Amino acid sequence: MAGYPKKDEKNGTYYFVLEAGKNANGSRKRIKRTGFKKISESKAAMAKLMLELKSGQLQKENKMYLGDYLDYWLENYVKTNTKPKTAAEYEKIIKTHLQPALKHIMLSELKSTHLQSYYKEKLIVLSAQSVTHHHRVLSKALNDAIDWEFIDRNVAKGAKPPKPTKREMNTYTVEQLNLLLKTAKEKTPVFFPIIYAAAHTGMRKSELIGLTWKNVDFKTEKIYIRQTITEANGKYFFNPIPKSEKPRGVKLTAELSKLMQKLKENHDNRRNILGETFNPHNLVFCNSKGNIMAPSEISRALKRALKSAGLPDIRFHDLRHSHATILLKANVHPKIVSARLGHSKIQVTMDTYSHLTDSIEAIAVDYLDELLE
Repeated sequence: MAGYPKKDEKNGTYYFVLEAGKNANGSRKRIKRTGFKKISESKAAMAKLMLELKSGQLQKENKMYLGDYLDYWLENYVKTNTKPKTAAEYEKIIKTHLQPALKHIMLSELKSTHLQSYYKEKLIVLSAQSVTHHHRVLSKALNDAIDWEFIDRNVAKGAKPPKPTKREMNTYTVEQLNLLLKTAKEKTPVFFPIIYAAAHTGMRKSELIGLTWKNVDFKTEKIYIRQTITEANGKYFFNPIPKSEKPRGVKLTAELSKLMQKLKENHDNRRNILGETFNPHNLVFCNSKGNIMAPSEISRALKRALKSAGLPDIRFHDLRHSHATILLKANVHPKIVSARLGHSKIQVTMDTYSHLTDSIEAIAVDYLDELLE
């Protein structure tokens, strides 16, 4: 049953269309209502009609299961009002978590205590951050249910989701990082270049996965971030930076520049042999088949290298933190570090790495000791 209020550009009024099963000849039956002066009036009329059409599938008159409503919300709001990646993430949360646990509860009978029990159960297998995200998705869906006049209040506002804890930052010393890179080259050669690049640039995983050869300038030895590639619900999404933003340029280290030149030569040779079907997206870092590197595969490759090197466990994102920490401890100006990381403001950098203040200040004092009598 699809539909969502839309504006008629010709006369400025609102209308909606709902599917109402099939006609006797098997064709799809649609009901259209027009002439609403306000979108709120259109939403209310659509909600009322939708309840009437769904009445044969409900246990009680004018009531629906939460599971049915979430399907309706995905179809009539999420798919038409959110970006594809967001829609895929919402669908995964609903299909994998919310519906299996809560679909049997009537929408009108849903209580804050139902959600509280759900959060408690999910915390056994998920992080507080993930559970809080589930709460936000459900709260948004219930707010829309109020707009459509399915319910009178949002019970999610009375529930208490867990408070996310800040993830601990784990960083490597220069010696540890060099050991990791040496081991990764031996143990996971396909993923070594992207691990190496993360350590040498501080770029995010999504930025590295989305980097294309078009955005590598060997003359100036810079790479430019103009898009990211992210994954949600088994699908990949290409996310270009807004046209209003200037692409971030990251200066390459001498060793990374050499590595990327070798990668380019290998890439061109393989493309000459295999044709345009190899690496169709022209990615700098791709798997052996020329396809997008799956984020999970990159993380697993890193774990294999860490285990072989006997190093403490870290996340791929901690390579970015290690890069920043090494620079700040070397007394590189925070403004430069902030620019390499792509932080919107230098204050973000200072807040993120505030734990380094004492060690950086100690370096500054040692420098003063050498200069002043």
